[in-house]
Amino acid sequence: MPFSLPPLFHVGIIVEDFDRAVADYEKRWGANTEQITDLTFSTAELHGEKVGFSARYGFIRTGSSEIELIQPLDGRSPYTEFLDLHGEGVHHLAYVVGSIDRCLESLRAAGEAGRVTFEATIAGKTRFVYLDGLAHGPAIELIETTGEDA
Repeated sequence: MPFSLPPLFHVGIIVEDFDRAVADYEKRWGANTEQITDLTFSTAELHGEKVGFSARYGFIRTGSSEIELIQPLDGRSPYTEFLDLHGEGVHHLAYVVGSIDRCLESLRAAGEAGRVTFEATIAGKTRFVYLDGLAHGPAIELIETTGEDA
């Protein structure tokens, strides 16, 4: 049985200049950016290799989902790769799931060949992966809340 997508959580957009992008959304759409956070990942995995990088993240509410603006700050990441290949734009569609591993098993059982290109954990409580080859362009992000506060 194929894996059913839950409601869209957010659309991830990679930007070169976070402040400029925020100003554009505010000017054009009257949208305010919330939850602006700089995160550093020291043990992420990109294409099977350990990488360390940092990025700035901010969310804009758009009704039932959000837009996530992401600016890479330092190091090699899925975001720097995207900017190098495509410039700014839509990077991923994000979905919150109960278990990333169960979702991956369901996809594989259905014959889907989506490959995990990136995996990381935030503060030991939120795990996320990017999958390529499943959405006709953008990556699919699966997000799982783990740890004590799950």
